[in-house]
Amino acid sequence: MSPSRIRMRFLLAVFLAGVFASALTAQDSEWRLVRADYGWRNQRNDVTNLLADLLARGGVNGRVAVNNQTMGGDPAVGKDKNLRVFAQNRRHEEREFDFAEGSFVDVRMFALPGRPDRDDWDDHDRDRGDLRGVQIIRAYYGVQGRTVNVTDLLRRMVRDGSLYFHVENGSLGGDPAVGRDKVLIVIYRFRGDEQATAVPEGGTLRLP
Repeated sequence: MSPSRIRMRFLLAVFLAGVFASALTAQDSEWRLVRADYGWRNQRNDVTNLLADLLARGGVNGRVAVNNQTMGGDPAVGKDKNLRVFAQNRRHEEREFDFAEGSFVDVRMFALPGRPDRDDWDDHDRDRGDLRGVQIIRAYYGVQGRTVNVTDLLRRMVRDGSLYFHVENGSLGGDPAVGRDKVLIVIYRFRGDEQATAVPEGGTLRLP
């Protein structure tokens, strides 16, 4: 084999190796959301579903703000909190991302393990002309790792653009975690702004 042909094969092998390495790097840089929590030390709330929903909706201008309002409440009053995002790439390698309270998450950073149930409120009700009041986007009730989706239930409870009720197992269809102190997390829209709130079991939800 001539020296020129050997050199050509060598350069081709180097080129293919570079392409393969680039492909692996691209795969490794794509992180899929596994779970997320928000708080300080051991005072933390599971916000996996909440964050997934905000990411799926594109955030605000492509970013999700990390604060008590967007994360559904304050699990540690007076403390400097953070959002911990646990993610996995295509090679099943895991990584933890930390975002300080007051910072932002770029929605392009994370893929979702399965887009949350599509928000059908706009498609179903946009033309009804009664969207000046509270609109429930998503709602969950329970504790970390044991929550139930109560979105449709809360939507049916809205009266004249407002929502007011006592947060208890009976009003939310049952007890998803017997013996545990549960919390209701609600993502809603009011006057064009998306907001989130959290109400502990035994408390009262009043929107707006």
